[in-house]
Amino acid sequence: MSHFSNLYDLRHKILKIGLPALISRGTLAIWGIITIFIIRSLPPEAYAIYAVAKSLEMFGVLLGGGFIQQAILKLASEGEGLREKQLANSGILMAVCFALFSAILLIAGGGIIGSFYEPLDLSGIPLLLAGVVITGTLSGLPRLLLLTKHRTRDVMISDIVQFIVKSVIIGVLLLTGALRTAHQIFTAMIAANIVAFFVNFLFARRLFFPSAGVRIERIRSVMRFAVITLGASMANFIYTRTDILMLGKIAPDDVAAYGASRSLSGLTLMVISAANMVLLPYISRIWKQGNKKEIQSRVWSTVLLAEILILPAVILYVFFPQQVLDFVYSGKYSHNWNILLILGALAIVRPLGSFFATAASAIGKPQYSLYSVIISSVVNVSLNIYLIPRYGGFGAAIATTAAVVFGAAWIVLVTTRYIRK
Repeated sequence: MSHFSNLYDLRHKILKIGLPALISRGTLAIWGIITIFIIRSLPPEAYAIYAVAKSLEMFGVLLGGGFIQQAILKLASEGEGLREKQLANSGILMAVCFALFSAILLIAGGGIIGSFYEPLDLSGIPLLLAGVVITGTLSGLPRLLLLTKHRTRDVMISDIVQFIVKSVIIGVLLLTGALRTAHQIFTAMIAANIVAFFVNFLFARRLFFPSAGVRIERIRSVMRFAVITLGASMANFIYTRTDILMLGKIAPDDVAAYGASRSLSGLTLMVISAANMVLLPYISRIWKQGNKKEIQSRVWSTVLLAEILILPAVILYVFFPQQVLDFVYSGKYSHNWNILLILGALAIVRPLGSFFATAASAIGKPQYSLYSVIISSVVNVSLNIYLIPRYGGFGAAIATTAAVVFGAAWIVLVTTRYIRK
């Protein structure tokens, strides 16, 4: 009952800070719905290209400064002094440099990527992905500064504008029947990122402090945290995207069906993402202030709130998977209902691992997330190697479920022990 009491006591703060964050991440859910229409419109070959390219994009964004962003959010949230301003400046500089480096790698490695996925025509994709990485990093940096101050209302407005730009472009293409390639989708993403950058910068212009400068010790502090985040993110990429990449190589006929079920089950992730937007800077600040007793209670209350919000979707996915696929995809992937059942049930476990991983990073133990994801990666890759050649997309779903459960159990255990010390 104490966790319900916490939710009641914090109801005004949840509405003021949490609701805009939920609406902000809700744009991802709506984009997920639009993705359903994209899947229905694109030929299976074109969607397979999009699914593989999306995995490559995530990898490019990660190396392009994505792994530094959590360090900026955590360290810059700890206070209001010169130290935090210098840490933010150092992180921003490093993120921009890594974004340029990642873009160059994507362009230079375009031939290798294309030859590896030779059955799929990826020509032009690496250049577009490089554009997504650069524009996404630039638009995300002022957004991070807004989050350090819990200005989720401004972030919400920016995310809605970004969503509208992207959706209008894709919507026009869908309505006119002109959407035929993955290239058009990534072009829309670049345009949306550019608009979002200007909106975010407008809101966050007073949160930049170039006069504070950049110091070597601050760069080292950011990098020490970010390197661990990079390791965790790389391992996380391996176990969350290996399935798509392996299916694209071993069982290409299952890529579209698996991606379709994954898109549906992924709609619940908006709740987790919204909560983490608020949870990381909040826990970072109260940990720095020495208020340890409050942390565990806040994390469990956040888990409870997330579970309540995603429960209706989980019920649909678990008890009516075939009917959901029939309704959403007009029977296109109904024979793969077992994939949606597995991935839908997994949604109930995800908040545990995600929120305790966020808490671990916030209390200065990002290595816990790294170890947790390594455990998940080993389980996932091992099972993918065994199951995908035998069962295709269904085997990939089982491997993902096992990986998430093992990783979540470990991170909850070690983080709880550390907080109680």
